[in-house]
Amino acid sequence: MLLSPRHLLDRLRHPRSRADELAALRARFAAQPKPRQASSEQRRLAVELRRLRIELHAALRDVRACAHCARGHPLPNGRWDGGHCCGGKTLELFSPDEVAALKLAGTDGAALSAPRSDHAGCVFRGPQGCSIDPADRPTICVRYVCAELREELRACPDHRRTLKLAGALTRTFEQFLAARRDGR
Repeated sequence: MLLSPRHLLDRLRHPRSRADELAALRARFAAQPKPRQASSEQRRLAVELRRLRIELHAALRDVRACAHCARGHPLPNGRWDGGHCCGGKTLELFSPDEVAALKLAGTDGAALSAPRSDHAGCVFRGPQGCSIDPADRPTICVRYVCAELREELRACPDHRRTLKLAGALTRTFEQFLAARRDGR
């Protein structure tokens, strides 16, 4: 395997596993169609997904459940306090469809920056949480509502609005998948 200069640099900066996953993710971004190659419906839905990710993340910014649920779990999930769900595999979270939606909405895969720390789960997960903006995160990373978070949200005055946003994000991503599958 021939390593690109970026991949070599990443191998100097990061654990090998993180550098290799970053290279694979960047290749996945590069393989996705450019915005001009996608339909107007796909572009519209991708932009709506971006807007919903930002709005839902803002609605969830004060929750406590996401700050500690990984505590006590085996590696990689339990490496740091924070969300257990952040211990997922990068290329499963950033599926080809997810990357297509992100790219169509303006996310530059080459510009996504990983933290300088141990690699435990997603390449963007570090001791301070996720190193990328909510707008650039996969849909699942923003909309996932575990049982503990759902319980906490029930006590919040805006819980119905927050759950409605999570549902809208899910439905919009499903519409994006259908538009992509059907070529519309």
